[in-house]
Amino acid sequence: MNKFITGAIVVLGLALGCGEATMAQAQAKAKWTPGTPKQLRGVWYAKPRVQHMGHDTTEITNNAMILIPKWLYVMYDYGTHDYGGNRLAYKKVGQAYRLRSYDSVEKTWAYTKLQRQGKTLKLQKYGTRKAGKAFKSRAGHTYQLQYKPKLSVSVLTRK
Repeated sequence: MNKFITGAIVVLGLALGCGEATMAQAQAKAKWTPGTPKQLRGVWYAKPRVQHMGHDTTEITNNAMILIPKWLYVMYDYGTHDYGGNRLAYKKVGQAYRLRSYDSVEKTWAYTKLQRQGKTLKLQKYGTRKAGKAFKSRAGHTYQLQYKPKLSVSVLTRK
């Protein structure tokens, strides 16, 4: 009887242990899907920042993202940095999307993490990879962007 109970516990433990997949295993198994997720397409940008210098007031450029089926453009740090590209692919990991784009001028892949919550999008560049080189993880700032429907309609309907 003891051998039967011990054997049943071992078999049950192996069955449960082999059936679970960790998040890392699921992420590694996820394939890159060509294109862009439909729910993230459009124009997204943050409120402009106002700079006061003496009696002058200047509105500084926004953080922004334009995402269409075959092209991505991201501007962050209020216009001081930007990246983009084509040859887009994405994969969904949990509630977030990982987006990959290729810049043919610099011959670099850029990796961006996007998470949408209603009309708000969290954007974070999390790495780069030169063609033929290893991936470099660089977690940058996270930016919150708002969806702009009027601009999105004009960009998405353009052929």
